[in-house]
Amino acid sequence: MTIASLLLFVLATPSSAGVTTSGWLAAKVAGDGSVLDPYGTDPSIDWTVNVALALASEGDQPAALADALGFISTHAEEYIASGTSDVAGHLSWLILLAVATGEDPSSFGSSHIDLLARLGSRFSASETGLYGTVDDYTPVTNQSLAILALVGSQTAIDPAAMSWLMSQQCSGPTGQQGAWQGYRAAVTPGTLADCLATNSAEYNRPDAASTAYAIMALAAVRGSGVVISGLDDAIDAGVAWLHSMQAVSGTAAGGFGQYVGDPADPNSTALAILALRAAGVAPRSWTVRAADPVASLEAWVIASGPDAGGFSSPYSAGSGDLFATFQGAWGIAERPFPFAPLVEYHTQPQPPSRDQVGDLVAPAYTG
Repeated sequence: MTIASLLLFVLATPSSAGVTTSGWLAAKVAGDGSVLDPYGTDPSIDWTVNVALALASEGDQPAALADALGFISTHAEEYIASGTSDVAGHLSWLILLAVATGEDPSSFGSSHIDLLARLGSRFSASETGLYGTVDDYTPVTNQSLAILALVGSQTAIDPAAMSWLMSQQCSGPTGQQGAWQGYRAAVTPGTLADCLATNSAEYNRPDAASTAYAIMALAAVRGSGVVISGLDDAIDAGVAWLHSMQAVSGTAAGGFGQYVGDPADPNSTALAILALRAAGVAPRSWTVRAADPVASLEAWVIASGPDAGGFSSPYSAGSGDLFATFQGAWGIAERPFPFAPLVEYHTQPQPPSRDQVGDLVAPAYTG
């Protein structure tokens, strides 16, 4: 981030008061801009990017974000290569971060990486229309992130990329229509395997995260003005599936778990909130037993003590969980990907509040 853009960024963002999620995250950024791996003791470029994306979504910790961007700038190549699946995923996250902070994704970091060209080189690398390679868990998410990155950077999207993602949406079995899972393989030319059933024990069955990212990607393309046959129906079917798996019981009722039947967790709930917002649905309208997705997410925020402002998770025994917190921050901010540049976002009139969105309200859940 240049000095001039940083000054504009600071002037355009509100000051933070009291204990906040963004403050908890900002405290994780060291003097050199790095964030420690919460499962180790070393600075981690992966976790630094995660935290930077969260700070960019909330926009009220410009100094910590600038420090993190400095570290990311000099370690961008390391981040690109560090992904557990295809590099298309990490390239897309960097493009989204660049767009959010006013950087140039075609000349990113200290080595001026053309992230857009790199991402383009992964198109149809292993399957027509797909960004990246095939495995059981990541293609739908990587494809969705690539589309979001292209929309955010105002780069044209090949129709084959949209066809690939829309064809991956589940048409069955019962209970899974409208969702997305990690990947649907072809069983014959032009025919994809059915999605896994709700009672499958496989971890690559339809899930909230894959579905949320796909909905955001389709909604971003729709919002950019591109007209694609079946796009509205695909978004509506995805939203309907999310509605069907909203948790109706448990300590965080109103939220979402990873799979159908799971209790709510903060990560899945945060991503679902982003998908609803992208689709034009007010999350607080989805009330079940006096709870809604936003209230469910807020229930995970730690109110006091050394981790105040952080999010706990089902796995953190009440303490702050960095994974839950950086994604929880996205949900609290309710800013679907791709983020608009923060200077523009904070100087333009704000969108209607949740309570003012009357024509976008979904029916209350009655199941």
